[in-house]
Formats: sequence, C-alpha cells, structure tokens
Amino acid sequence: MLFIKSIIVAAFFSLLFAGSSIAAPADEAFVQQKANEALAILRDDSLDPAAKTARFADYVDNVTDVPRVARFVLGKYARGADPQKLASFTEVFREYASGVYESQLGNFGGETLKVLGSQDRKPGDSVVTSVISGGKIEEPIKVNWRIRTRNGQQTVLDVQIFGIWLALQQRNEITSVIANHGGDIEAAIDVLREKVAKGNYGEKDAKAASH
Repeated sequence: MLFIKSIIVAAFFSLLFAGSSIAAPADEAFVQQKANEALAILRDDSLDPAAKTARFADYVDNVTDVPRVARFVLGKYARGADPQKLASFTEVFREYASGVYESQLGNFGGETLKVLGSQDRKPGDSVVTSVISGGKIEEPIKVNWRIRTRNGQQTVLDVQIFGIWLALQQRNEITSVIANHGGDIEAAIDVLREKVAKGNYGEKDAKAASH
C-alpha cells in the first residue's frame, strides 16, 4: 500500500482556505508550542528508542483528536460500523498515526519551526501556516496545521507538508483496502496491525533528508 514520501502528511488545499479570514492568535500560539514540544521529544538523546516512541505516542494523544481523525479516515465505512471493530480500528490507527508522525518528523534535526499566520475556515476550524528552516534545509519548508477548537480545547486534525495532507492520504489508502475486501473494516485493521508490528510507517522524505 503506497504511503506518502513526505513528512506528515493536496486535493482539498483550496477548500481549506476558501472564504477564510484571520484566525485567533491562540491557534498560532498552540501550534508553535506543540510543534516545539514534538521536536524536543524527537531530539531528546537521553531517551532510548522505546521511551522516545512511548513519549511521542502520549504527545500525539494529547494534541490530536484521534477518534475523530480515525472516523474521517474510514470515510463512509465509519457509518453503521460495528462498535467493536470501530474501537479496534481506532486503537491500531492511534499506534500507526503516532509512528508516522514520529518517523516523518524525525527527518528534522537542527531545524526550527516558526508560525507565520493563520486563517479561519469557519468558527472553531482554522489553518495555521508555519515554516521549517535552518539546519540541513536549503530553503524553508511550508507546513500547514488544521486546528479544531471545541469548548476551548484545541486539537490538531491534520498536517500538510509538500502539498500532502496526512489524514486525507490515509483515508484514500484505508478506504481502498476496505473496498477491496467487500467493505470489511477488519481488513484495514489487519493491514495497520502488520505495519505497526513491522515498524513500517513509510519512507522518510528523501527531499528533507538530502537537503
């Protein structure tokens, strides 16, 4: 199953900015803080690989709405899904998504991330724009963050870099697997379990690694 060759992961890029306005500074501050936290975990040489993975998984749980993203990734197959299978998919998707984020963000070492601005899609739904620069990167890399705010709680719904949105890409792949197995979510669960067991989270972006 083909996975993205860029970091986290642009068919609906234009939709994200359609009819937008300036977003609240709180979303920008949230992204700056959480992005710095992620990079700090991945740069912490005092952690062995297992401890780093565990800490990063906790980080992903805290900043993303995993159940919501998991349902988005399942697309139409989330509707009317067996509750037990939906719970199993959400759990393995949590492990897989955390591994993907860790693998892809691991491309960056001495680089820094700076928030440039933000735009609202609608109340409680914004896109924050940032750039990664310095280190081994010859030219700044633009990164967009889809932020959802409910009851004062901010979460990351998706991340885009090099024109690719992670959750959208995963949705295309997962729904294709399910469709090829007669609409059975169990097929997607098995695929993700195998990837997690093998540590197969996609290739690190060659562009980032070579710059």
